[in-house]
Amino acid sequence: MTNRQILNHIRELAHEECTNYHAGCCALTDERCHIINTNAPSVQDGAIGCDYFLENVLPAGWDVQDLVAYALWYGADGSGDPAEAYPDSLRQCAICQQPYLHAGDDPDCCEDCESSFGG
Repeated sequence: MTNRQILNHIRELAHEECTNYHAGCCALTDERCHIINTNAPSVQDGAIGCDYFLENVLPAGWDVQDLVAYALWYGADGSGDPAEAYPDSLRQCAICQQPYLHAGDDPDCCEDCESSFGG
């Protein structure tokens, strides 16, 4: 999945979940919704341009990496097994079943479950 596809899924999430989004505009600013910062070099480097979205729409404790994992996992094209559609670094937590970005020697669970349950 490309950065553009990930950003499109994040945009869709914002449009579905943000209470300030109405017909393409932001009720707070009376301007066009600017969830995506088009000047950002990548998804992780400032691509989310709306502080309200980051502070109030995302679940507590989420960061951009969690948001990217969510976009990758739930942005499926409906083709079936997520393992076929997503990068090898994206896994489903064995405990909470949520998507997370897996790094090399990490256990088979997300950081939250690892710290809470010891993997």
